Amino acid sequence: MGISTRPIRPDDFGVFAQIPGIAAVARDQDLRLFWCTKAFVKVAGTVDSSEDIHGTTLNEILPMGAAKERTLIHQRVMETGESTSHYQFSADARVLCTVFPLDEDAFGHKGVFAIVKDAPVNTRLCEFHDIDVLSTPNLLRLGVLSSRELEILHYVATGMSTHEIAELVCRADKTIEHHVNSIHGKLGTHSRAQLVRFASERGIQSFTAEEWASIVRGARMVKRHGPAAGEIEAKDAASGVLLHSDRTSA
Repeated sequence: MGISTRPIRPDDFGVFAQIPGIAAVARDQDLRLFWCTKAFVKVAGTVDSSEDIHGTTLNEILPMGAAKERTLIHQRVMETGESTSHYQFSADARVLCTVFPLDEDAFGHKGVFAIVKDAPVNTRLCEFHDIDVLSTPNLLRLGVLSSRELEILHYVATGMSTHEIAELVCRADKTIEHHVNSIHGKLGTHSRAQLVRFASERGIQSFTAEEWASIVRGARMVKRHGPAAGEIEAKDAASGVLLHSDRTSA
């Protein structure tokens, strides 16, 4: 969803830097990081300062498919001069990322500026019905789940019963119970209520079935491509995506 807006100028950085906890990052025309907030450094996990991630590109820290999806968005923002927002499943949580163009005259080059915040976990943003959802997620604890288990987790999060899920996926109730028990074992939950709470706190139920199916396919692709060379612990941190330490650290 492109929105015409004033490009980001250098003096805007000072404003964002003074807002406690805001994760924001600026990248040049080659999508190399050249500025970020302290909160952004914090969610990068293994680094101590912005200099440690200065100059990093998406291709250096993300699997190929994930880097490509984000690169296309950033390039479109630079080409059109319009900001865009998208939902993303990052570090097992639903977040909203907005990418703005940089003021080319002020900086002497094109670029993008991204800010990230937690997305509402109980509903879509009603005033924006056409916000896209990225298909390539960053999974942490959920990375141990199979594609089928991720699919079933979404159905559980939306409140479907074992029998309803079984009918939907054309499997026996016992098969669904087996998958749910496997999910419990991998995530450390012990009841349906705990599993629903685990999923709901991460906004899984707020994705439509089609969106979640795309995320599951994207997760499979990311696993197939493997981690990028020189990947830092917080994979999406330098891509303008908020990561969570103990759910929400920034």
